[in-house]
Amino acid sequence: MSCKNWGFCDLSVSRNYDLKYLDLFEKFGFNTIALNSHVEESSDEPKKKKKKGEMKEKKDYIPAPVDIPKEIVASTNLNILQRVTIELSDASSSYKLTNSENLKKYDIIAVVPKTLQAFQFVCNTMDFDIITFEPETRLPYKISRKLYRLAIERGMFFELMYAPAIKDSTSRKNIISTAHTYHAIGKSKNIILTSSAENNLQVRDVHDVINLGFILGLNNNYCLEVIRNNSRKLILKAEGRQRGKFYLNVENEINE
Repeated sequence: MSCKNWGFCDLSVSRNYDLKYLDLFEKFGFNTIALNSHVEESSDEPKKKKKKGEMKEKKDYIPAPVDIPKEIVASTNLNILQRVTIELSDASSSYKLTNSENLKKYDIIAVVPKTLQAFQFVCNTMDFDIITFEPETRLPYKISRKLYRLAIERGMFFELMYAPAIKDSTSRKNIISTAHTYHAIGKSKNIILTSSAENNLQVRDVHDVINLGFILGLNNNYCLEVIRNNSRKLILKAEGRQRGKFYLNVENEINE
C-alpha cells in the first residue's frame, strides 16, 4: 500500500465476485475496494503417523490472496486491496495465524469472534484491523462499553454491511440490531460500512449507500465519513501494522 487518493471505499467485496464487473464500482463513485477471502475456523484433524524419512508437510490454512489478472489491473483506476476475514473461537487458534505466510500477503485483516472469550482476546491482544459479525445470526453475546472502547483505542474498526441486508430480511434485522448496539455502547465510533457483495447486482452507488446508512442509525454526514474518512484511517492503520510504527511515509513522485 502507498499514499494514494483512497476516496470512497468498499473494503469488503467477495473473492468470488466476477472481476470483469469491477468497473461497476468505479462507475458508482468508488475509488478503492478490498477483495475479501473468508476463512472458516479450521478443525484440528488427527495427526497421521509419519513414515521414516518422510518430510513433514507444512500446511497454511489461510488461502493465498485473489490472483488478479494484469489486464484487469491495467483496465481500472481502482485501488484494489486484499482482505482476509478469519473466524476465531478462542485464543488457541492464534498460533496458526502467527505461523501463516499467506496472512502476511494481505493488506487488511478482519476477524469474526465467535465467542465472548475470542472477542475479549481480540480486543486485548491481537492486532487486527476489523471486527465483524455474521449477518445471518444476531450478536452471539453482549458487547460491553469497556471492550468496545478498548478496541477503538487500539485502532480497530467495527463493520456493518449492506448487501446481506438487501437480499435477506433476517440479515437485515440482525444488521440493524447490531448497528443500534454499536450506537448505544459506543456512539457508532470507528464504524465502516461495506457491501460484502458477491455479485454485481448487490453493488450500490455511493449516494445510495449514504442513504442506507440512515436505516443503520447513521446520519448523512457521518455516513459520508464512515465510507470515506474512517476507511482511509483503517487503511493507514493496516499499513502501520505491516510496516511497524511510523510517523511519515515519503515517496518520490516523477512528473513526466
